Amino acid sequence: MDSVEKKILIFGAGKIGRGFIADLFYRADYHLIFVDANRELIENLRSKGEYALLNMQDADEKEEIIIKNYEAFHIGEKEQIATRLMECSILATAVFPDDFEQVVKEIAGVIEQRALKNIDEPLDIIICANIFHPSARFRKLFEASLSEAGKRYFKRNIGLVDSIVIRMGVDPTLEMKRKDPLLVLTNGYPELIVNKKGFKGRLPVVNGLVFSENIAAEETRKIYTYNMLHVVYAYLGHRRGYKYIIECSSDDDIQEIAVETLKEASEGLQREYGFSEGEMDTWNKRVLKNMANPILMDRVDRVGADPVRKLRREDRLIGPALLCRRNGIMPYYLAKATAYAFLYNNPEDKFSVEISKYLKKKSITDAVRYYCQLEYELELVYMIAEHYNRAVNGASMKEDIERVKILKKAYELGFMYEKTYKGCAQCTIAPFFKLTRKVDKALFQCASGLSGGIAITGDGSCGGYTGGVIYMSSYIGRRLDRIPIDGDKVAQYKSYEMAQKLHDRFIEAYGSVTCSDIQKKTFGKSYCLRTKEARDEFETAGGHRDKCTTVIAIACAWIADIMLDEKLIKR
Repeated sequence: MDSVEKKILIFGAGKIGRGFIADLFYRADYHLIFVDANRELIENLRSKGEYALLNMQDADEKEEIIIKNYEAFHIGEKEQIATRLMECSILATAVFPDDFEQVVKEIAGVIEQRALKNIDEPLDIIICANIFHPSARFRKLFEASLSEAGKRYFKRNIGLVDSIVIRMGVDPTLEMKRKDPLLVLTNGYPELIVNKKGFKGRLPVVNGLVFSENIAAEETRKIYTYNMLHVVYAYLGHRRGYKYIIECSSDDDIQEIAVETLKEASEGLQREYGFSEGEMDTWNKRVLKNMANPILMDRVDRVGADPVRKLRREDRLIGPALLCRRNGIMPYYLAKATAYAFLYNNPEDKFSVEISKYLKKKSITDAVRYYCQLEYELELVYMIAEHYNRAVNGASMKEDIERVKILKKAYELGFMYEKTYKGCAQCTIAPFFKLTRKVDKALFQCASGLSGGIAITGDGSCGGYTGGVIYMSSYIGRRLDRIPIDGDKVAQYKSYEMAQKLHDRFIEAYGSVTCSDIQKKTFGKSYCLRTKEARDEFETAGGHRDKCTTVIAIACAWIADIMLDEKLIKR
């Protein structure tokens, strides 16, 4: 039994198969069995009997090991592969999704043999693929390939284990290849996160395997940090004419924005999945270290390729932005990075060309709603479009970090107040008592009846708009004691000016300042909240989960922005 437990068959003898899976299990004294469709590679592995693996986590951290005493088979050597599979309790796949079907057919035949021979031992399959939930696709393929008896055996004995692959294989230099054609060069990332719940057999004792109780959270974390940051560098770097990601990470302005996008995504992940602050801090340091690894000479055009896919709702930019939105975090920098994805213009990339053509016919707002699949999240659409227009009009990429901190704090407080206490007009005003430390209890009380489109009727102005106008006018507004003197016209028109700025942002984002109109745009319908039944329906639809909470959050950010321009908020 011990000999069975110490063998692993690896489908795919490429960079991840030989450079990561083999590395971890070889160190744990497993006998390695490689299977690959590349006949030349297999013959070279057999003839040489060993290969070198060079792990470089950075320029000063190198590790070289020699892996030997393995077996290697071409995918066509079916009998030998089947014999070895019968001896294994664990195997791994490190192939592209297009090759899943072929791998499943090979394994399915062995499962049928195991079922016929009543071998009641588990076989766990670690799936290494850079897609969400690859086990679901494997399961469907097995169901289509197995007999009824095979399906029953599969359900009882076969474990499908999703994994999170962060180690990256890198093409060796020409000099390295001349010296050793079999050399595998990687960034040396030390851990492979695997789904603990996917195993049917005993968990393998292998240093570097991290057993997760929530693999979905881990998959999301990887996509929303590593993959997200990669394209942030690519799209911002393209704008500045860089060819390689390493150049982008060395640009101070780009690096500043990249770090801030990572912070936003991390805060969203913490609130959504319960990752601790310390855990995320350690994770993020690894992310940034990995991106700055000089051996990763990734090209900007490769990383930025196919922006249509990368702009989709649940993908690496909009996904974390929506995570932030659900949790009261202003995705300011994620929106900025997304805007630069729309500015990515590579004539050799048909998807980039498609977006560019769309933008010649339609507005950026239309493009964001279409490509990012954002129907009701109009605040996010507005933010992306605003960043895009600034960039098109020649604005600097560099941000005023301290100013953005105030906007983000106003946003977060507005979301929290509306979610916790409700009453949109008052919850627009109250955050500024904390931001400015200027408390006006009478002003707060006066806004009580303005909520829900005034008196919760829905047919009046949004409380985020009316509350904001009242609050800004408390700083600069027409004063009773000045009317007999000069009518206080200067203050009166300054208050109009600030209110108009807020009004125009509401119009641009929602097309209206009226509560019922905004609800139609954010809920798909409007509510008159006079009855308990209507209020219950409103809450079920997410009124104080992420709908009105986000309207008030963005209104608070807009108000703070206007007041910063007028120097009414101290920085």
